[in-house]
Amino acid sequence: MALTVIGGANFFGRYLIRALAGQYSEIRLADMYPYRKAVYGLQEEIGDKIVKHPLHYSLNLRQCIEGSKDVIVVTHDYFKLAFGKNFYLEKAAGYAKNAGIKNFTWVGPHELDQLNGLDGDPEKLIQETISRVRLLIPEFSVLRANLLFGENCTSLAIHKAIESLSTSQSVLTANGGRSKFQPVHEADALKAFKELKPGETVELAGPEVLSWKEIVEILSKYANVNSPSHDGLGHQLASTVGSCNYLGDLFYPSHYSQLYKLLSKDLLPTPTKVGTTKLSDVYGPAKFKGIPALNWHRVILD
Repeated sequence: MALTVIGGANFFGRYLIRALAGQYSEIRLADMYPYRKAVYGLQEEIGDKIVKHPLHYSLNLRQCIEGSKDVIVVTHDYFKLAFGKNFYLEKAAGYAKNAGIKNFTWVGPHELDQLNGLDGDPEKLIQETISRVRLLIPEFSVLRANLLFGENCTSLAIHKAIESLSTSQSVLTANGGRSKFQPVHEADALKAFKELKPGETVELAGPEVLSWKEIVEILSKYANVNSPSHDGLGHQLASTVGSCNYLGDLFYPSHYSQLYKLLSKDLLPTPTKVGTTKLSDVYGPAKFKGIPALNWHRVILD
């Protein structure tokens, strides 16, 4: 009995695989770049039941789906081309339908959406894709989530902030730190995923609304350092350029441009479910035990 996780190499994909591995005899970890240090660590942890499928061609995508019991698509962390992100979801749905698979789920953390508007309004493109997939598979389920945090599954924005604070680097910010979020604990996200009903769409948010400045203040106390400023000409210039559709990718690696766009405005969709764990419950003062450095390449993250 096989589970296919497309986008299984990123932080939420790996988290789902850890949580669900015991229910399946085979885990097909499909990703455009599955050869990451973190994935090798996952293989050592879980064992031979993980089979990696590099998605270099459409044929690879079809092969990793055929014969599976369940298919999960996790939005990938390649921050170029909204059409590329939507293509994987729609194409996977087509192959799943042809293979007779009904348990088909999309897990989409908002920060992994394509936020560059050059292809069109990102949210409109996503809704159009959801509609097309539902025509193929009416039982299609969707879990959308705000910024994620926890010991095993940490938002790239939060991870990068902790890494910067702990190494005395400048924290990436935008909008003077005023943009608002509702961070979601990993356990709340997993619970919401397991409770998904066929055909259901869930918008998951955390129990509190926090500005990015307030989030960084909590993380600063956690790392036992002074909270940094979010103002100043340098921050303003960097966030203006980094969040610009036309200039961001010219001056910054695509993941930095993605984070500038993410932090430049509120991320407060109307939730249908709300978690219970607060950010400060996990990142409390003097609890810091270190954090692994992200391998920040131009396109692929680890």
